Formats: sequence, structure tokens, C-alpha cells
Amino acid sequence: VDADGDAWLPDWPVMMVDWHGATVFADWLAAKTRRPWRLPRELEWEKAARGTDDRLFVWGSEFNKDKANFGKQVRPTGNTSGDISPYGIQDMNGNVSEWTSNWYQPYLNSTHKDKLFGKNVKVLRGGSYHKTEHGFMKEFTILSYRNFAPPKERFWDTGFRCAKSL
Repeated sequence: VDADGDAWLPDWPVMMVDWHGATVFADWLAAKTRRPWRLPRELEWEKAARGTDDRLFVWGSEFNKDKANFGKQVRPTGNTSGDISPYGIQDMNGNVSEWTSNWYQPYLNSTHKDKLFGKNVKVLRGGSYHKTEHGFMKEFTILSYRNFAPPKERFWDTGFRCAKSL
């Protein structure tokens, strides 16, 4: 749906959807196709983006602003030839951030404390770095960067993709 809510844009990522809407869509898709579609877990999303060699970006470990859409405007999917993960998945480094199924919790064996840990906010991964209060920081584009948001919030640069259980 476009920004006015009245046109289908099949080549564009889903945007302006909250976590609940993303989950409802995944549930609908699962029922329609009789396949186990859902939002990806955070660690599944990260492995799909990074592969198994601990790369920082889908293309490797050196930042290159031309490899993905790190701009202030969302573009159609598959529009940046360098933004393809080791598993052939497009637009995981740039374009829109994506909801995962996880609540924002500490990593296993982590001693890091955060007042938001618990069932307050959901984890967002990848996508747009455009955070106006911060300006450009390439650290936001590293695939291991965790962002988070309340599940009822919608953002112009946030969408989702579905994962399927085997």
C-alpha cells in the first residue's frame, strides 16, 4: 500500500506497518498457503543476512555506502545489486528495517542491563539507518546492530519479511 493507503506497489517493501499488523499478515499467509509462515526470530534474521562467517555487512566486513540503500528514501526491492546476503536474500542491509518475532531481551550469557528488557519493545533488524536525531552513523548499518520499538508503533522506514519453518 502506498503512503496514501490506496495503491498496491508490488515491487516495494512493506512499510508503515506495526508489529501486530506484520504478525497478522504472516498468520494470514500461513492459513492461505497452508505453510508455516511467520515473522523470523532475531537470530534467524541475522544468520540469513550474515551467513556463517561473521561478516558485518551482507557483502563482507568493509563498509561501502554504495552497496545498499542507506539513503533517506525507500526504494523498490532488489534495486541495489550489492545488497544480497550469502543466502541470496535481497535488501537485508539497506532499505527498510524489519520486525522480528523477538521481544528485546539480553543475549544468552550477557551481563548487559537495559531497562527496556522484557516485554516492552520488539527487536528490529537491518534496513534504513536514517535516524534524524543521530544523523548518519555507519554503526547503525552493521548487521548485528539491534534496534527496538514498541509493537504498536509504525515507521516510514520499517516493514517486515516472512520466514517459513521447515
